[in-house]
Amino acid sequence: MLKGSLTINIKTLCENIYEDLEGFITSIESTYMGISFIYETDNWDNYDERLRIRIECEKVLESTLKLEAGGSFELLAEHPILDEYRGDSGSLFFSSKPHNPHEIIGLLFEANESYFCGWRELSKYLNTSLPYKELLGSGNGLLANGPILVLNNYKRAIEDLIEVNIVKSHANDGGDYKLLVIEDCFIICKQFNITYEVINDE
Repeated sequence: MLKGSLTINIKTLCENIYEDLEGFITSIESTYMGISFIYETDNWDNYDERLRIRIECEKVLESTLKLEAGGSFELLAEHPILDEYRGDSGSLFFSSKPHNPHEIIGLLFEANESYFCGWRELSKYLNTSLPYKELLGSGNGLLANGPILVLNNYKRAIEDLIEVNIVKSHANDGGDYKLLVIEDCFIICKQFNITYEVINDE
């Protein structure tokens, strides 16, 4: 805990942090509970003061936090990124040869972009064990692994051009995890413990 610090909950913090406060992440470290990072920002109640905020994230599932990231904080309980940890996951198989493999990949790329809006790359889920022309030219095989919601999106995009089916593999149990978005990075965890103190503007 920061010396002489006060506590605040994550919801209140998100309501008060915004881009014009000139805040940014100054350090990130792994802890036995998960990840801890320091965020320095102007005080939303007194612009002449700077605050140093320590955010301890427990039971972290995924993080793309980076130094210097700043801006508004957004806490989300629903987001396509969270599909990775909720609901069912499975595999998307194909069983016919497409006339144009490039078109299939293009449609999958468009479907992925429209669903994730840049937060996930298609390569995260696509079977990349073979070049896609060789894979699709084989006439059958595994096309992608991932959340069923994502695979359904892929299936709708290409099912008029190639025979595809989805097989469920397992259920995920991340329903009570939250997503904190800071600029273009994020962290997914179960709990946030936050302390802050006023510092001299150096």
